[in-house]
Amino acid sequence: MNRRRLFGLSLVLPMMLGACGWEPLYADRNTSAGVEGLRAIKVNPIAERVGQQLEMGLRRSLNPDREPTKQLYALNVTLQKTLLDSGIQSQGLGTRGEVHLYARYELIDIVSNKTLQTGTIHTSDSFDIQANGYSTVVAQDDAAARDVEELRRELVARLTLFMQGKQAAS
Repeated sequence: MNRRRLFGLSLVLPMMLGACGWEPLYADRNTSAGVEGLRAIKVNPIAERVGQQLEMGLRRSLNPDREPTKQLYALNVTLQKTLLDSGIQSQGLGTRGEVHLYARYELIDIVSNKTLQTGTIHTSDSFDIQANGYSTVVAQDDAAARDVEELRRELVARLTLFMQGKQAAS
């Protein structure tokens, strides 16, 4: 009997949420213009391996369907990578490392060559320093990849807000 009630409740609950005006947090039906603006951003090459990872991630995020779009904006990103030892034993050996990435970005209107938005984003992640050097390199690369993903998300969020604001202003 309890299973039938739970089943019935699971069928009725979504209808009740829809009737009260509830809608998903990230489901904005008015973002088509923002999405079109994101597709029109040309991501310029970014130096070094982490820069290439960020560049590829941004291109996939800004135009996931690879829809042919006229490039109206250029995105310049400069990365700085810093490695630190944060856990140090009494013998002076590191046990914990940190990867810090600093990204300075600039969104430029291609036609007028006017800077539309600039900013700086900082991310950091940590990793264990192992006795085995290979394990440490893999852990460090993994921490850098997590930093790149966090940078990508933050940059896409900022660009999306900018494009939506631009659309709302016009």
